[in-house]
Amino acid sequence: MNKLAEKIWLGLLVLVLGLPFVARAEPVPLDRLGRVNGIAIDPSNPERLLLATRQGLFVGASDGFATPISNLNAGLTALASDPQNPQKLFASGASETAGNLGVMASEDGGLTWRKISDGDGGPVAFQAMAVSPANPNLLYGVNKDLQVSLDGGVSWRRVAVAPKRLFAVAASSKDENTLFAATMKGLRVSRDGGRKWQAGFLIQRPATMVHTTPTGRQLAFVYGTGLIETQEPDLAWKTVAGDFQDRVIIGLAIAPDDPQRLYGFADTGAIMTSGDAGKTWRGFEGSQQVSAERLGKGKQLYVDNCQACHGVGGIGERPGEPNAKDEFGFVAPAMNDDAHAWHHPDRQLVETILNGSERNKRMIAWKETFSRADAENIVIYIKSLWSFRSLACQGARHMACMR
Repeated sequence: MNKLAEKIWLGLLVLVLGLPFVARAEPVPLDRLGRVNGIAIDPSNPERLLLATRQGLFVGASDGFATPISNLNAGLTALASDPQNPQKLFASGASETAGNLGVMASEDGGLTWRKISDGDGGPVAFQAMAVSPANPNLLYGVNKDLQVSLDGGVSWRRVAVAPKRLFAVAASSKDENTLFAATMKGLRVSRDGGRKWQAGFLIQRPATMVHTTPTGRQLAFVYGTGLIETQEPDLAWKTVAGDFQDRVIIGLAIAPDDPQRLYGFADTGAIMTSGDAGKTWRGFEGSQQVSAERLGKGKQLYVDNCQACHGVGGIGERPGEPNAKDEFGFVAPAMNDDAHAWHHPDRQLVETILNGSERNKRMIAWKETFSRADAENIVIYIKSLWSFRSLACQGARHMACMR
């Protein structure tokens, strides 16, 4: 049960201990961005996301690419936004040349940053940060200790040793003394500002994410249970969605103009989105194109043109025979959740439909028959056949998921 959480924790620990950071100046495909350590809505465009990574701060779009922004030439280990002022952000991390960043702040949605504090005993590289929805001047930061700031991040003091193997922290929207933590040993709650902790959820399995909104809505992710939700001050959690297989959600952001729209990042680094408050999820790449109309068109195009080879519902030409070959050395692979299709990003699937495959000559080019929109619609249908796990492992991430 704990093997995946152990991998997540070890990956986080390695990052905090200071692996070298690689500066990037050009757009990066989302599936090659690597580990994400924080997420926030871009205040200049609610359909874009701010992503804190080892390569710096990026703005990610549903076209499948992330572009570096800001004057932060460092790797980021934590990112937090002010729930009452989305233009105001806080970050922490480290630079290969300058060491730990301490606490950085941005007043313009992440475009520019300035250092506001070293933290207590710093400079620190917090692995988790949170701004209180009840009081924007109340901030929490976690490395081996739990630290608190009462003046918007300018000065910090150590409160206590942080719960061991902590993934995320969230402050209550109702009570300034109440704090929640997602840890390896489960979801925890403190009623005295982090000095003492107790179980915050009946099932004590690894909790990888906790998030509180200004309205008191609270979401958390518990390994083996899934996404859970409650309304403060109650801790009467209910399961929102549970079909995540061996993948987990580590961070979360909620669209300010639509509380049903959730954005999260999985342990693979994949950005995911939900339009129904977390009940169902799809990959962020291509998500702005998805509609019932385009899904229907894509399904019909698949049935009329692709099904003869790739099978009903994308089961493949010879389902159940993973090593099957024809006289050319290939059979049409599965497009459903089984394998193969989700090894490729959207852009590659679209290009293969339009231009064929150099490796498998049986996959002809359809560009004389299909428009690019047609090919995109087929991909929308194909991806509707995938599980959360496959979506989270799509593209360059698939090799790590198969280990």
